[in-house]
Amino acid sequence: MIRNYRPGDEPQWLRLLTASPDFVHDFFNQFPSLDVLRLVVQYPHMDAARNLFFAELGGELVGYAELWRRTGLPRTVARVLVHPDWRRRGLGAALLAQVEMRARTEGGRYLDILVAGEHKAGQGFLEAHGFERVHYGWQMLLPDIRSVPSPTWPSGYSMRTFVPGQDKRTTVAIENLSFQGEWEFVPIELGEVEGFVHSPSFRAEGVLYAMHEGQVVGECWNWIDEEQRHMPLEERSGSVWCLCVHPQHRGRGLGKALLLAGLQWLRQQGATLATLAVDGANERAKHLYELVGFITRRTDAWYRRYL
Repeated sequence: MIRNYRPGDEPQWLRLLTASPDFVHDFFNQFPSLDVLRLVVQYPHMDAARNLFFAELGGELVGYAELWRRTGLPRTVARVLVHPDWRRRGLGAALLAQVEMRARTEGGRYLDILVAGEHKAGQGFLEAHGFERVHYGWQMLLPDIRSVPSPTWPSGYSMRTFVPGQDKRTTVAIENLSFQGEWEFVPIELGEVEGFVHSPSFRAEGVLYAMHEGQVVGECWNWIDEEQRHMPLEERSGSVWCLCVHPQHRGRGLGKALLLAGLQWLRQQGATLATLAVDGANERAKHLYELVGFITRRTDAWYRRYL
């Protein structure tokens, strides 16, 4: 049976995700957790009651699909997953049909799905249903955060942290200015930032701003999930959710300084490794991360079908 999301599905949903290592697990550049899944459900552009589906058999969740769309835009984005033990039984096709129907109902013109580069069966499934590869991105890993040096700030620049009650709009402004022109970039909205700020995992001191003459000209938003804080130190990971620099302040070493400062904060929280995601068109950012010690752990592919 395929049904819509119900409050309380998160624990079984998380078990489904962790049982599927070939799936693109990253949510907002983070590994799934109960906190992150609640963020998904509450996100402004996720209508969980209508656009989040589960395949349930005998009271067990064996597959799921989700659809994202911002009103007025042609793009819709989906995920489709079937538990490895329940594949090749038509569940994937049924879940895909659900999100395609919803995408058309909401006025989407095309549907994009991200699949892990090594998941050949998933790519074959999408190609068999009329999808074509259109873009790609990298998932990167810093295996040992303890070796990261302290940042060196360019002359005339300084750093401050997020101020609750003041800086939600600051993040909206610097990210929209920095990422405009990127592949399929959609301006971030205030409600999206508010969702993260209200999360139990949020730490204001993990959001770093680069300052120049009193103005915010860069940001490094770092995250360590609340559940990670209870794990053994050798297994604790953090993520660099967002790193951006104002276009007029690039090429001065500011991005590297912000990144190192963010990694230093993650290390202070007990993280021993760090992850991040990079768009395939951003070779410059990938090169910076490699200089710091990140390695590519996976190349993911975007597949598209016009509706």
